[in-house]
Parts: sequence; structure tokens; C-alpha cells
Amino acid sequence: MELPISMNPVDYGEILLNNKIQINGELVNRFVVEKGTRSYIIDSNLDNSVNKVRIQGPIDLSWIDTLISNDVFKRDIGKSSIYFMGGERILLKKVLSAKPYTPISVNSKLNDNFVTMDMETIKVNNLLTPYLICAFNGSDYITSYANKSLDLFNSFINGLLTFFTSKTLIVYAHNLSGFDGILLMKHLIPFGKVEPVLFNGKLMSITITLTINGFEGKKIKFKDSYLLLPQSLRKLCIAFDISIPKSNFPFNLLNIFYTGVIPAFKYWTGIDLNTYDNIVIENANKTWNFKEEAIKYCKLDCKCLHEILIKFNELIFSNFKININKSLSLPALAMRIYKSQFMPKNTIYQMLGNVEKDIRQAYTGGAVDVFIPSNRKNIISLINNNIRALFTKLFSYDVNSLYPFIMANRPMPVGKPIAFKGDITKIDPQAFGYFYCKITSPENIKHPLLQRKIKTSEGIRTIAGIGSWTGWIFSEEMFNAIKYGYSFEIIKGYEFERGYIFKEYIEKMYALRMEYPKGSPMNLIAKLLMNSLYGKFGMRLESTNISIFDSNNQEELELFNTILDNFGESVKNWIKLDNFYITVRKNLIPYSHNESEDFYYGIDVNIAIAAAVTSGGRIWMSIFKNGNKFIKDCPKFNLYYSDTDNIVIDKALPSYMVGNELGQVKLEHVIKKAVFLAPKVYALVTTDNELIIKCKGRRE
Repeated sequence: MELPISMNPVDYGEILLNNKIQINGELVNRFVVEKGTRSYIIDSNLDNSVNKVRIQGPIDLSWIDTLISNDVFKRDIGKSSIYFMGGERILLKKVLSAKPYTPISVNSKLNDNFVTMDMETIKVNNLLTPYLICAFNGSDYITSYANKSLDLFNSFINGLLTFFTSKTLIVYAHNLSGFDGILLMKHLIPFGKVEPVLFNGKLMSITITLTINGFEGKKIKFKDSYLLLPQSLRKLCIAFDISIPKSNFPFNLLNIFYTGVIPAFKYWTGIDLNTYDNIVIENANKTWNFKEEAIKYCKLDCKCLHEILIKFNELIFSNFKININKSLSLPALAMRIYKSQFMPKNTIYQMLGNVEKDIRQAYTGGAVDVFIPSNRKNIISLINNNIRALFTKLFSYDVNSLYPFIMANRPMPVGKPIAFKGDITKIDPQAFGYFYCKITSPENIKHPLLQRKIKTSEGIRTIAGIGSWTGWIFSEEMFNAIKYGYSFEIIKGYEFERGYIFKEYIEKMYALRMEYPKGSPMNLIAKLLMNSLYGKFGMRLESTNISIFDSNNQEELELFNTILDNFGESVKNWIKLDNFYITVRKNLIPYSHNESEDFYYGIDVNIAIAAAVTSGGRIWMSIFKNGNKFIKDCPKFNLYYSDTDNIVIDKALPSYMVGNELGQVKLEHVIKKAVFLAPKVYALVTTDNELIIKCKGRRE
């Protein structure tokens, strides 16, 4: 509308009236100004620092101008704020509408009504083939064993029907996401409508709504206990102090009807010769029966898992008044606990639409780099006429609970996002949020800090290089990089308020870890919950839709062909299982746009928080990457290797940095010899002569 860019009433036009009046007890100067067909009323406080302006007539428009400094003022108009300097617009800000996270109520009573199941398989023609399924409800077992006259899965599912005590039966399997769920799914189809849930390519659950006589409308929900407790069943038995530990079985024996002497050592897996000898002694003068032993083993797995989940549920309920069966995964359970008891009201908002897409570009994980591939020196030593290579002693340190430390001690972006265009630091040098910038690295930086995503022939890769580029970055990471010589030209972004929203949650979980000894169930649970929460905020908006079509039904077969013809680009894969076609399609998690309020809503995702946590981790690790000028009383060291929360250097860190508190480091190894071949691929020999070989997360 070409409104005047000034706080001086004279610049609006001809002043028709100027007098002092009182408004709500405050004395102001009122100006009535006219220019052409437009008339303004300007109420200015006595020191001329604030003007309240409105246009008279059919145009319903008003705004407030506030003096920031001698040559800068701000205009608040509608949901926008415009900043002017010397008559030029330097910054535009607009508060975006968003929906806050909704708190969750706690549960009134403990619910431990669930079933555990396990499936055993053998290899037939190099294919894993199930031969046994067991289930346990806390008091009774069902067992289905393969033979010529019995359908293994039909027998199992019919057995499950005897466990119904309410409209929904929950069944946990410790690896449903993998092999068990895929095998189970096709056999459920004859019993009703099957609805699998996949997320990021992982099978999360299977729900079947029954259509068989006497059970119409009832549901069986198969869930994966590994998603709640991501450790092997054997380790969980130890952690939860299960009275009957997980037993052993000759998995390489393929004759499921074998009876005779104890199978030879070569058929057993995961045991040493001494353990095998003890098994032989225990079974001396006995006929060993495959079916009996397999059922015993499978039942024991079901019982162990049931006891673990009962204890897990009781511990969670006693501490947080939450039942585990409401959550499919550990991050979901952590979020439920947080939203029920720790989340400040109206602080965390859903981030959807363009805000989510923009900020997600700043969401990267920890950097994993090899800087010096070996600690072998370029000199040799002659000892007793033997030539020996010399090696530099190295020190490997891990940061204690890096992400929980960041969550508890660094501010998180909260409140509604405020979109802006221009360089916000000209108005607020300490602005907080996500900025789209032109970024230039220093030419001589030894270990570049800032990551960016690039396209390669092998897909999108994250690198930390030098040069200039444009991209999104968290403000705190930007300010940290400036200390190392990076420069930034801010183009636009999103501003947030600062909030310490996780401190109470992290301190509670850490206190539980300190209260219970290492190895106890609650110590393990507190550790898992402490590390699982942040990732839930960064959940992707893509899910996977699975549809099942009966090829014997002409209508369903036509629908299957229609999907392939019309939606082929969204179909990631399709397979045929017996008489059924199963399609796997990309699917956006549903959310909506409110036209009148102009905001997206529908799912609790806040990528700004998730990205702030990982960014804070990189900031914390940056002090180790370029000398030691930011570490007090620390000798100069060389960095050999680093990843998300680990460094390998050639000098010991000061004692004040080492300890058990969050954010401190612990000395993992003192290293005699080391070879770093690639990120997360290395071999070490410690001063205790321990050989450590790691390859992409696997350690031997």
C-alpha cells in the first residue's frame, strides 16, 4: 500500500490536528494527518518512541511503530514485523500459526494382559522354514508343531483365540519386525482383515480384525518387543534377572523328528566345548528328542520374554504411571512419558509444511572421520639387532551420554516459528533459530566443522568440506563456527524462543541410573529412555502403506492392477505370497492445512528440536577438532579419529574433563597400535594387549 516509512507524523502528509489526550490513563500526542484521500490517526507517546497508527475510512488497517535505535524502527502490522533502517526495509518477520503438542494423561491402573510368542525355523533348500510356534499368556501355553496332518499356522492362530479375555489381544514377538512378521502375515489373511504398519521400511505391528464365527470384530495386535527393548533376549534375561535363563539348542540340526543320542557339537551354536560337555553329562543315559527339546526351548523363550515384559511394564508404571502396550517403540514410549509428566505447556509446536522441509535440511548426525590412519611413527628402532617400528601412544575417549547432556544443558527452539527475510543479526546479534545462509569456510582449517549434503553417484552423502555454499544451519552452530573462522551471509530463516524443556526429564532418568546399579533393569531402562526421546521429534513424514489383494477375487485383482498402472511411481515393491499380491507403497503421514488460520496440523513432529540436539552434539565435539585453544590446561594434541561422541588423540585430556557426569568424557582405551581404515572401520591393540576390531558398528 506504499505506507510511509517513517515515525515522523510530518512524513505522513498534512497535519490537521495535534493535541494531547489520555488513552487508558496514558498521556499521548494525537495527530490527525491527511494525504490525498487517505486519513491517518497517529497516537505517539511523549518521548516519540512508540506510534500507534490507524487509517480512517473503509480500510481496516492499523499498526504500531517502535523505535529501536536512532536509525532503526520496527513496524508490527498483522502477524508481521518489518524492520527499517535509514528508510530501507532490512528485515521482515511473520509469526507462523502452529498447533501445540497435546499433553497425554497417565494410566489409572497397570495393564499386563498380553501374550508372548516365539517361532522356530530350520533351513530347507537354503530357505528358513518354520516348524514350531509357541505362545504364553502368563499361565497357559499353546504349541503348534509341524507335521503332515496339521497346518502349523492355522493351529497356532486357533490356539490364540482361546486366550481372548477382552476385545483386543496383544501378542509380543521378539523380532516381529524381521523374519517372524513376514512369515506370519500371509497366514493371517484367511482369518480377517490384515493391517500391517511399516515405518522407514520396518514392520512395526500387524493388526488383524477377525471375521470368523464367534470372534467377529475382535482384534489381535502383533507387536515387536525388540522395538521396546532393543537387546537380545539373552542379554535381557541377564539384565532383568530372569530366574530361568535362556537355554541352548542345536540349531544346525535339520531333522525335526530326530530322536537318539545327544547331537554332536557341530550342530550347536553360540556355546563352547565346555558348555557342550556339561550338556552331554546332563543328558547321559537319556534319549534326546528333537520335538520335546524344541518345544521346551520355545516355551522357555516365551516365558522369559513374558517375565521381562511384566517387569518392564511394572517398572515403567511404578515410576511414570504409563503402560507399555500403548507404544510400539521405545522412542514412542519415551515421548509418551515426556508428554504425560515433563512437557511444559504450549512450548512445543508441530512443525509441518515448508517449515519442516526447510529445517530438515539442517538435520544431520554426528561426523565420523579418519584424520591420521595409523599411529606408526616414521622412524624405526634397533633393539638387540632387531628392527622394530615405533608407535605413538593414543588415548580413546567417549563423551558420557552426549545427546542427553545437550538436551539438559542447551536451549531448545520452542514456541511458534517466526519466519523472516533478511539478516536478522542486524537487529538481534544473538538471534536464535534456523538460518538459510551463504556459508564460506576458512581456507586453512585443519578439520572442517560444518556438514552439508551433496548428491553423488551413490546417493545423498553428508560431508564436511571447505569452500562456499548455501544451506540451512542452526544459529548456535553458526555462532560456534564463526569462532573458527567461518563467515555467513544470512538470507532468511525461522526464529524461535529459547527454552530448557528437557532438563527435568533428563535429570529424572539420570537420577534413576545413579539410584540403580549398572546391570539392573531400571538402570538399563533409564539409559534407553534418556537416549531415545530426541529422535521422535525428528520423525519423517513418510510412512509405508501395505495393501493385500486376493488374486482369486476378480475385483481385488483388478484393483491391484489399477494401482500398478496409475500409482506405479509410489509402489516401492510388490510380492506374491501364495494366492495374494502384497504391494508396498510410499505414503505421506496424513496432516491437514487450515485455510483460515494458515497452518498445518495433524502429527507431533518438531524437526527444529531434533536438529538442535544433533547440532549441539557437533558443537560440543568441535572443541576437539581444531587444536585445544578452547580447552583449559590441555596440551596440544593431534586428532587421529572422531565420530559422534568419540575421539582418539595422542595426549591425555585434563583430569577435570574426565568423569562420570553427563558431558564429561571417560577414557575407553590407551592404545599401543592403531589402524583406521575408514569411518567406523579400524583395528586397535590396547596397552592391556586387547585386540579390538570394529567394522561399521560390529565389534569383534
